[in-house]
Amino acid sequence: MKWILYIATAALAAGGTLLWMLVSRYNGEIHHREKRQAIIVLGAAIKGEKPGPALKERLDYAYRLYSRGLAPVIICSGGSIKHRISEAEVMKQNLVEKGVPPDSILLEDRSTNTVQNIANTMKILKQHQWDDVYLVTHDYHMYRALFCARRYPVQVTPAPFHTRTLWMGYHKMRECLALIKYGVWYQFSQDPFSSSSPFRQK
Repeated sequence: MKWILYIATAALAAGGTLLWMLVSRYNGEIHHREKRQAIIVLGAAIKGEKPGPALKERLDYAYRLYSRGLAPVIICSGGSIKHRISEAEVMKQNLVEKGVPPDSILLEDRSTNTVQNIANTMKILKQHQWDDVYLVTHDYHMYRALFCARRYPVQVTPAPFHTRTLWMGYHKMRECLALIKYGVWYQFSQDPFSSSSPFRQK
């Protein structure tokens, strides 16, 4: 019986290590120089009508890319379950305060999880015939976001941000659990990218 326990322990350790490596794959920031057609920013928690710490970091980074002239448009992606105002609307307000013209910001305000973020934003890209974009989210979240995006005929360049305010241990562990849940759903769902996907983590 001991050998079964040893094998199970080793398998769990190997699985945990693999998941940790995946969520750490895009650690840090990448210095970008190429121009793209748009910048996609994935939503995160808001506080009232203001961005929470994670969302503020993503918006600051997206603004840095925009202000360097790397894309003429920012697409804010995020709906809301608990608030009267969507994450996308809060994101737009923040970017306008930074100096981004309102007509340079597009909203995707219906999504409540990463799968929907990507799927709904891809519809906007198709409407404008854009197929070359930056994707802004935190580095620990980038692997899952890109996995969702890879089924679409769009060149998505990762623009990960490494947090200065969040506790990485907690968020990486949470992301590992999300990947497990994603993997189970992917295996047993006929359409793992449908709007009924249970992945609610941002």
